[in-house]
Parts: sequence; structure tokens; C-alpha cells
Amino acid sequence: MSLVITSDTGYDPLALTESMERVVVDGNKRKYVQLGRTLRFYGGTTSATEVGCNLRCKFCFSDKPVWKPKSTGNFYTPQEVFDGLAKNARKHGHPTISASASEGTLGRQHLFDLLDLVEQSELVYILETNGMTLGADPEFASQLAKYKRLHVRVSIKGCNETEFHTLTGARPSAYDLPFKALKQLIDAGISCNACVSVSFSTELTIQSIQSRLAAIHPGILRSLELEQIKLFPKVRKRLAKHGLYPTYKRTRSAL
Repeated sequence: MSLVITSDTGYDPLALTESMERVVVDGNKRKYVQLGRTLRFYGGTTSATEVGCNLRCKFCFSDKPVWKPKSTGNFYTPQEVFDGLAKNARKHGHPTISASASEGTLGRQHLFDLLDLVEQSELVYILETNGMTLGADPEFASQLAKYKRLHVRVSIKGCNETEFHTLTGARPSAYDLPFKALKQLIDAGISCNACVSVSFSTELTIQSIQSRLAAIHPGILRSLELEQIKLFPKVRKRLAKHGLYPTYKRTRSAL
């Protein structure tokens, strides 16, 4: 992926946000597939499976929640979601809860109402996001700043605009949004970290994004995650359709 993109072709993730919210948000309700399963991440956590995303990553493992949101899942209130997450978390002694497999910022009022419930508990909510909506709206981070039992994990798709466009099909200019999101979160005093999809990257492009992140805040590199995809059968098939094959393998020098 050494080709330099000179035009801003591709879909607009913010426009896709609006169309997805019309499908997966109903007032303060949002669509989910399930409300509490145990995952190994963060030393053991409980996660719900959301429906609806504003990116179309060619390596996405999520399947129906992303690709068929109209026919997938059911609408739940924030209370129902919290109750499902809290029940499983307390059963297994998990300190953290989250929602994954789609975009966590769709349905802003639903998210705020859910976080209000988390604030009254002993749990910490990990907001999984690609940073598109957060980066586009500085007010969003300001609204999240009141929540003290919140951590935001910003997932960046690729190490530069070319990788981002190749992997997601979105317009290259949208690649700036997660970096804006991180800066706004840090400026607002919100606990956060960055995760970068590097399966299709090189040592040089990884070094370049590390430099870009360090320019936002040097400390962000201490919690930076270099994420490699899992080649589930449907993921492998989708990647092959687009002629994409993972090329990067992590080495000690890349950590």
C-alpha cells in the first residue's frame, strides 16, 4: 500500500453515521445482539454486542451487526443494557464493562443515559470507538468529561491516509478524525488510549503514526496498542475479495 492518494474519494463516515442511527437508534434505545458476555480483554471483562457502525472495514470480524443492521438485534433501553452488563460482570468479578462489535458512539443520548447508570455503580465503562464522531464534534468530549467511570479506547484503522482508505473505503480526509478525538479527550481530562490496526502496515508506517501520536501527547505511546486482525473464515474471504492479505508481523523492535 505505497500508492499515494491524491483525491478524497470514498464514502463519508459522518453521513454513514446519520443513516445508521436511523436504523439502530430509537429515542434513547439502541439495537444490540446480546447484553453481557465474558471476554478475555482487559484482564477479563463483560461486553454487550452493539449493532451499527459508521465504517465498513474490509477486515471487520463483526459480520451481521455491521453488514446487516436492519435485520440484526433488538432495541434495548440503557437500563436494560446496564442490567445485563452488570449482572454478568458481578457474577465473574469483572471491574469493567463495554459494548463492542460496532461503533460505540451511535445514539449519543443512549450512551449518556447508560453512562449515568455506570456512574452510580462500582464498574468502569470502556467506550470502544473509531473516533469519527468524537473527532468531528469537540462538544462531544466536553459532554463526556463529567463521567469519571469512563475510559475511551480509540481504534485507528491503519497508519496513514492511504492504509485507512484501502482498508475502509472511506474518504482519506476522515483519517484525521481519530487524532482530533484523542486530542479533545486528553484536553478534556478523559482517560483514553489509542489502538492502531497494523496488519497491513510496515515498520516505517508504524513509526510514522507513533510520531504523530506522540505529537498529541507523548504519554499516549505508553498505552498504545498495535492490533493485528484475526483471520476468521468470513474475514479471510472478504479480504481475498478485495485482494488484501496481512503483511505485518510484530517483532520486538516494533513494540
